[in-house]
Amino acid sequence: MNKTYLTLALLAAMSVPAMAEETTTIDNMFSNGTLTGQFRMFDFTRSFDGNTKTNHDTTFGGIFKYRTAELNGIKFGGSFASANRMFVDENQGVYGLLGREGGKHSNVNRMQEYFVEGNWNNTNIIVGAQELRTPMMNPHDIRAIPRTFRGVSVVNNSIDNLKLTGLYITDSMGWSDTSFVSVNQAVAGELARAGIQANVADKPVYALGATYKVPTGSAVKLTADLWDYRMSDVFNEVYAKLDLSVPVGDAEVYLTPSYLKQNSIGDETANELDTYQWGTHLGVKYAGADLTLFYAETGDHSLLTPWGDEKVVIQQVYQCTRAKEDVYAAQLNYDFGKVGINGLSAYVFYGDYDVPTGMGHDFTETDFSVTYKLDPVMKGLSTRVRYAIVDVDGGEDIDDLRLFVYYNFKLGK
Repeated sequence: MNKTYLTLALLAAMSVPAMAEETTTIDNMFSNGTLTGQFRMFDFTRSFDGNTKTNHDTTFGGIFKYRTAELNGIKFGGSFASANRMFVDENQGVYGLLGREGGKHSNVNRMQEYFVEGNWNNTNIIVGAQELRTPMMNPHDIRAIPRTFRGVSVVNNSIDNLKLTGLYITDSMGWSDTSFVSVNQAVAGELARAGIQANVADKPVYALGATYKVPTGSAVKLTADLWDYRMSDVFNEVYAKLDLSVPVGDAEVYLTPSYLKQNSIGDETANELDTYQWGTHLGVKYAGADLTLFYAETGDHSLLTPWGDEKVVIQQVYQCTRAKEDVYAAQLNYDFGKVGINGLSAYVFYGDYDVPTGMGHDFTETDFSVTYKLDPVMKGLSTRVRYAIVDVDGGEDIDDLRLFVYYNFKLGK
């Protein structure tokens, strides 16, 4: 599969002979490129009040991206991602920032992206390994290295306020993978983690999406999303979301309802799947404070989520994915820049997760997060601390502590 994408990239480059009219033109394409990066040092610890051993990873690495300048609508891009072990105790379990080799913590160093990109007639085409940002396939950047994908993406903006997206995806890499796996292997791995063994059909994922910003002619903002993802003989999912915000005096009130439907299709090689999730965010922003209320309900089967999915409630430890689960949650965020402490923000996030008797444990999760952007000290430097408390009815309680240090930089134009 690597050879296929490399061949496509080379053919795309060779198909534009006008670029070679001056020998320096292609040189300038690369010399005028841009290198951006983010160094990352993370320390994650998850401890339990029962017999499960503590999981702990400390990593140093980052993500480094290079993009050439555009020439005749074409540019090339690539990125390298790295997560290297620090201060590791092999008596503790692997958290998930690092890989596992023989049950031990192992470094992850990989090519995150490598692609050729074309921009013509309000249409952007990317062929190769790339980070996607769609509702059901996205970087899901909550570990040392985000998810990435391999295939073709097409985005068209020819119609005012309307963005149309098409995807053909054959492979993906999770947070701690060192190489791409086919999308059917990713599905099989997700099922295996749930205790289900399945011989999933080796088929690609096709997706179509539309995002429309409704021209309201006022301060009211309304955006509608509609997506369909299809993997033949495996499953199909349809996702719809509205994002509405309305100014009310000095405040802003917002509402974000969404609906997801998942069904097995064809030979149903990932087993029978017939479920849904619907819910909403309802919130208000005022004077630096942002209060959000959440509700989510999931259908008769658990959601199949192998690629970074946009669920209604996503907390530090848990997300709403279980069959017949109801979740009620609230989050209060505050930007301390409103009282003169620029760069400092914090939130508290509480969720209550309930399932019918015999289908799992009910639990609550309370998250605390503090982020401080230290640009006055060093431009691009920021820190974050997150702490979660999970109280499980009849099960092991969890404490989860995450420490982050980031440094962003950019070289070139």
